[in-house]
Amino acid sequence: MKKKALLLASIGVLASTVGVTALAIGGPKLNAIFETKATGKSFTFNAAAGSQFESMSGRQDVNVTTGVSDPIHTTVAPESMELTFGDGERFVGAEPFLGDCGYSLMIGINNLTHFAIDMGVENDMYTGDKYSITLLDDDRNQVGHWNSSFELDGDGNGTAHLEWDKGPTDGTVVEVNVSLYSMDDSPETNLYIKSLSLYWNC
Repeated sequence: MKKKALLLASIGVLASTVGVTALAIGGPKLNAIFETKATGKSFTFNAAAGSQFESMSGRQDVNVTTGVSDPIHTTVAPESMELTFGDGERFVGAEPFLGDCGYSLMIGINNLTHFAIDMGVENDMYTGDKYSITLLDDDRNQVGHWNSSFELDGDGNGTAHLEWDKGPTDGTVVEVNVSLYSMDDSPETNLYIKSLSLYWNC
């Protein structure tokens, strides 16, 4: 009789454990955890990320380590500019040589959902240094585009902050192109990107 009671009690404990486990697996708490994991990933090209690049005047292709995803393939292409990465709490800065010059970043990303950039110019000789940013989808259509000159203060300094959020009708953005242009400035001019943040789902 005692063995039978003990067996029934054991079965009851086992049934309770299975029931609690089933609730945990099927309950809303675990679904919430899965939803959190599905919100996406983010990475910021900042001064720390600049250490993955080489300060130089030539083109370079870098698979940037993010710590949250596969590397982000990034091409940096300067034209008549010396690039410096990770200096002065900035991702990249550039000083012109002579004449019109600039540099471009081409970043491959899958399903971009949010984009933000902080950039600027120092010691512009009032020549209207410019920036151009384009977001392209997988059909090479422009999903976002900005093209403007920096607004300068009395010392020839200016900054710009831009943000973009994916809309319901936007295609899948797979490439970010950023270009900065110096218009016949002095060698003291500095065109810089302080930070560039990407958010994506994949």
